[in-house]
Parts: sequence; C-alpha cells; structure tokens
Amino acid sequence: MRERRQGAGAGLAGTVLAGTVLAGTVLAGTVLAGTVLAGTVLAGVLAMAPQTTAAASTPSASTLYQEALATTHSWSVHYASSSTQSKVNLVESGDAGPASGTQTVLTGKGSLDDSATIDVIGGITYLKGNAGGLESLAGMSATQAAVAAGQWIEFPTDDAAFSQLVAGVRSQDLVKELALKEPLSLGRPRTIEGTAVDAIQGTQDFGTKTVLHVVLYVRARGTHVPVEEDSLDAQGKPTAAEHVVYSKWGEIVRPEAPQATISIGRISTA
Repeated sequence: MRERRQGAGAGLAGTVLAGTVLAGTVLAGTVLAGTVLAGTVLAGVLAMAPQTTAAASTPSASTLYQEALATTHSWSVHYASSSTQSKVNLVESGDAGPASGTQTVLTGKGSLDDSATIDVIGGITYLKGNAGGLESLAGMSATQAAVAAGQWIEFPTDDAAFSQLVAGVRSQDLVKELALKEPLSLGRPRTIEGTAVDAIQGTQDFGTKTVLHVVLYVRARGTHVPVEEDSLDAQGKPTAAEHVVYSKWGEIVRPEAPQATISIGRISTA
C-alpha cells in the first residue's frame, strides 16, 4: 500500500501456561501391598510415578510471523493506512478479498488534493480519479489525465503496466505489504482497541533507499491475524512513515463493476 503510490502513481507470542500441567491425579510414593483385586492377591510393592507434561513454550517470532502471513492468502479484510514519504502524504482505505477488492486513495504534498478509486474484480480492474490522482497514481500525462478525469477506466488486472497500481488491493497482495526482513524479534504484548495483541519486530524496505524499523501487531488469541502495523524510530516510538490498521477479518468483499466509459487494452512494457 506504500511503494507503488510514490513515483508510480499502502511479536507474536502465544499464551503461556506457566507451571506444570498435571494430567490426572497422581499418588506418588504410595506402596500398595496385599491388595486383593478380583480374588487375586497382589504381593509386593507397586510404586506410582508422578505424571507430568511439558509447559507450553513461546513460539519464535519467525513462526508467529509465518502464521500471520498464512491468513492473508484466503481471508478478506478491511484496512486503513497512512504514510509519508519524501514529504508526500498518502491515505488509503479499502476492503480486500482473495480475488477482488476496492480501495480509495488520497495523496499530495501537504494537502490531500489528488484522489482515486480502484476496484479489482477478478481479471478486470476499474479506475476513477481526478486529474491529479491519475497523474500521480496511474502515471498518466497531464493531457491524458485531463481527458480521463472523473470517468471509469477499465483494464486487465494482470497488465504489467498497471501492476503497481493494483498491488495491495487484494488480500493476496498483503503478503508483500506485510513483508518483514530478518532478524525478527518478539516485542512487548499490548491491547489495541480491546484486542490483546502480540508484537513482532523487523525491518521493511520503504521506497528505494529507505529501510524502516517496523512492528507488526497480531491477535494474541485464536488465529494470529494482523491487527496493526507501525513504523518506529530509534527509540521504538511510532512515526508518520507508516501506520496501517486491519479489521473485519472474514468480511464478504464483492464489489460491483461500474459502467466503464474508457477501456484500455493490454499495454506492452517492452
């Protein structure tokens, strides 16, 4: 949800049950002698050893991260993000499904004057924006953007010429958006909007030359779906570079196809 917009156009720890789990009732050190069982005399000594199971261990940061990524392939989610790169602000919100999704984008230096809406429906994508949005987000010339402004534009979803525009609209694209580089480490658990989350920290490429320190918060109980992602400064405090909130995991995403007035065939990038 982030890189493609600029110049192209957005620790996990399981619950540990401390102590030893005792399965059943163990009577240790008791000697059973002379016990009559169904007429049979048990002579001798029967010593019963205590029964124990190992305490639950905390999953590694890498394991929890992979579990969180696995949910993004087939689940649907609502998201809202904001980021700043090279003094350009970007605000996005949308609903992402495995094959379809819709997204609204606002961007600009200072004020958010440039806007666009992107609807991905299987193999077809629809785009509508103002002139500034079509220039900055879709890479159109000023003349092209002026003509197409306010109209729905249709093009193939898999057209390489528009790959950066489409990236991040579907839930299957979130794997790239959430990509963290090793080494990964577990951060301090917390509660976000009433939801217990665990934190996983790593780094992330931001733009062409910037590497951010990032924390990804995921649900601590149940399925470890992403809840929030934030960029951090050297002191571990959130910065304006990146902030994404994920919610409504499992929602139904079925955008309706608009009536396109402009159809663009496949464009060669060779």
